[in-house]
Amino acid sequence: MSATPSSSSKLHGNTVEQLFNQLKKSIQNGTFAPGQRLVATDLVKDYGVSRGPLREAFRRLGAEGFIDVVPNKGAIVKKFSRKQIHDLFLIRQVIEGLAARLATENLETLGLEAEHQMLEQIASGAPEEIANFSEENSKFHSTILRLCDNQKLQSLVEQMQLPFVKFQIRGSLDRDYITSSKKEHSQIATAMLAHDAKLAERLMQKHLVNAAERVMKLPDIFP
Repeated sequence: MSATPSSSSKLHGNTVEQLFNQLKKSIQNGTFAPGQRLVATDLVKDYGVSRGPLREAFRRLGAEGFIDVVPNKGAIVKKFSRKQIHDLFLIRQVIEGLAARLATENLETLGLEAEHQMLEQIASGAPEEIANFSEENSKFHSTILRLCDNQKLQSLVEQMQLPFVKFQIRGSLDRDYITSSKKEHSQIATAMLAHDAKLAERLMQKHLVNAAERVMKLPDIFP
């Protein structure tokens, strides 16, 4: 089943670029779920396009890693295997550990008051709210990436397609997972505010080791 776009989001001119961007946005915001088949006949109707532009949009989405085109099944939204997710977390341990160290070193020199306040809030250990955790988690990690002030490092993280992993696992997150993650976020933020860059790096690496172990135990998230 496809997700029908609102009348305000209907394509104008039926261009490949517009269609590509619409489908990409729907994948990124979770309208199309990981592992979901994109049914061409439905999309042609929903978006008011012909099959030519849709095929080209699928080609571009496939090239950028948003979908897999499977023989006899068609276009399927990217869904990671157990090994792929495990490998991503191994890479994240190194890259985001480095980001936490650089962000700590830059925390004062960059003078970003909003980011400083957010770290103080996380360090204080706010009550666990399952509904808000996904947003808070993304904000915490993206803030550290901004503070590290290293475009190459930021690009490497973006290439890992982490939103797909988050969409794939978020429905299986329970109170224990969220409580553990928030506690680790608090420890990292506290180290950063104390200007202990090496400790922040170690804590981020440990956080991602723990996160990988928790994800591997989640039910029904792997193909």
